[in-house]
Amino acid sequence: MKKLFSTLAVVALTALSLNAQIKEGYILYDMKLEGLPPEQAAMMGDMETKVYFKDGKSMTEMTSMMFTQQISVDDKGMTMLMEQMGNKIAVKQTKEEMEKAEAKSKDKPADPKIEYTEEVKTIAGYECKKANITTVGKDKKEEKIEMWYCEKFENPNKDGKGRGQNIMKGLKGMPFEYSGGQGGMKFKMVAKEVSVDPVSDTKFDLSTEGYKVMTMDELKAMQGGK
Repeated sequence: MKKLFSTLAVVALTALSLNAQIKEGYILYDMKLEGLPPEQAAMMGDMETKVYFKDGKSMTEMTSMMFTQQISVDDKGMTMLMEQMGNKIAVKQTKEEMEKAEAKSKDKPADPKIEYTEEVKTIAGYECKKANITTVGKDKKEEKIEMWYCEKFENPNKDGKGRGQNIMKGLKGMPFEYSGGQGGMKFKMVAKEVSVDPVSDTKFDLSTEGYKVMTMDELKAMQGGK
């Protein structure tokens, strides 16, 4: 179960440069998991991920029957709220803390390799192009990710900032469909609703009131990481 929530945290973050690109709105994704034991799959139920974005900021909301998770990332840092099985946990990191943690990490991920193609399909009413992305995990094994992105939308995570955002680094548009996974667990996300309406700045301000505030190291230790 700890591995499951660790994977979902990465997915949620995973959940966001042309001058004419759209820089404000939200995308709602259907999310499906494979490789879960039947009882866990039944407990998770239907899952959705909603990504709000505005001028380089992003806020991801992931919901299921078992848990909710929100992650807000901007040029000042990151705030993550998680509620699962009655436990409410929050993690806050400044930009400097995130950069320091990345600099000292022995498992600093290499930048993804992106192969752009001319394959096109329509997702949620928008024309998307296919990119083949190759990443290298902590085990030094390569992972291939099929990413369908829309160039009309700015990718707020193009700099790779935020926990789990490395696979988006350098991508020249917003992901509309992609799949990946850790170990035997796989996920697939597909955009089903898109809005370009204005987003209030307050949407990106997450309050930690009522949550147990932890450091990222404490969260990793709780999830069985190092």
